[in-house]
Amino acid sequence: MSDSPDLPSVVERFLRYVRIDTQSDRDSKTHPSTERQKDLSRLLAEELRGLGLGDAEMDGYGYVYATLPATLPEEEAAATPVLALLAHVDTAQDEPGGPVKPLIHASYDGSSITLPGAPSVALDPARSPALLDHLGHDLISSDGTTLLGSDDKAGCAVIMQLVEDLLAEPSIPRPPVRICFTVDEEIGCGVDKLDLERLGADVAYTVDGSGTGTLSYETFNAAQAVVEVAGVNVHPGYAKDVMANATTILAGILSQLPADESPETTEDREGYFCALEVSGSIPLARSKVLLRDFTAEGLEGRKRRLAELVADARQANPRATIELEVADQYKNMKSYIEATDPRVVSFAFAAAEELGIQLEAELVRGGTDGSKLSEMGLPTPNVFNGGHDYHSRFEWNTVQNLEASLVYLKQLVRYWAEHGRQGRP
Repeated sequence: MSDSPDLPSVVERFLRYVRIDTQSDRDSKTHPSTERQKDLSRLLAEELRGLGLGDAEMDGYGYVYATLPATLPEEEAAATPVLALLAHVDTAQDEPGGPVKPLIHASYDGSSITLPGAPSVALDPARSPALLDHLGHDLISSDGTTLLGSDDKAGCAVIMQLVEDLLAEPSIPRPPVRICFTVDEEIGCGVDKLDLERLGADVAYTVDGSGTGTLSYETFNAAQAVVEVAGVNVHPGYAKDVMANATTILAGILSQLPADESPETTEDREGYFCALEVSGSIPLARSKVLLRDFTAEGLEGRKRRLAELVADARQANPRATIELEVADQYKNMKSYIEATDPRVVSFAFAAAEELGIQLEAELVRGGTDGSKLSEMGLPTPNVFNGGHDYHSRFEWNTVQNLEASLVYLKQLVRYWAEHGRQGRP
């Protein structure tokens, strides 16, 4: 386990970026939800300017915008869609976010690797079978005390290295490319304050997908419900026909969510209910519940089901006050992409084919910045950054996966330069 002086530049970038704590906070009312996200955003803007992108700038919300000029002749560049590449700087709050101590495990042999900071955490093929597809790779992990941050500092590193490499290779044709780093993706607010006009793109990709050789252009439809129960408190010894225990009432509602429609029991296109947070006492109890479904009709059905449970609880507990608020979070990007510019999908597959890569369509059992961007009119599928086991202390990537993501992204940019003028909507 070591940091080798011979590491590829994209890996060196990645190791630097993951050491910066950028966790977002779903309970915050600010944007970005944490100021520490700007630490990485600010660094990325400075590095972009250092590479020669003079317009690189971080705005007040922590978004970074920059332009990689086209190498096409002016007339051709004007007729080619402006391509945007995005990654998010924040990491999830499901596990400790820092300080991250990245480790490299050279020439992986297929065995279980216990991480030194937490003996209970191991990179084990029994838990993560994908490890066996990476024999001989140089694995990258945290020391086990934190998540790693591949989601999405791998995307940040790949995009930054792409900029440096393309600037050094002007012979590679490229369209106008807009670079953008976002905040708060992990809490579903990644593009809430993004200025689409300022971004100025026609098509886009987020570099935020797991594994290698994957393209995601279909996500959940998502909503978040908040169930709040205001009970009636009294001494338990004199509670008969007086007390309304908010905790018990809330527990009764949550217990009726279908057990076979939870994250633990579903896969592929199956939707779910997930009690994300629960807190309470006799006078007041509250829960956030995630609703997920790949179809709009299915999501509406989940909203109705939860509303019915709340209505039944109100009838059974007249002394309590039970409130339900439901807010949509994002929608399945597929229909928006198909209606706007489906070439973002076909070109991604064609670029991979030219490299001899068999790109696979991968469902996102979650959402990405591309979900909202596609709904807003900017078709934005998600391409791979090499990472695995996101949002956990078991998270890992590899030196070779980061390099593969970089190679593919270069080819994708080239493909848009060479074919973007064809079949433009």
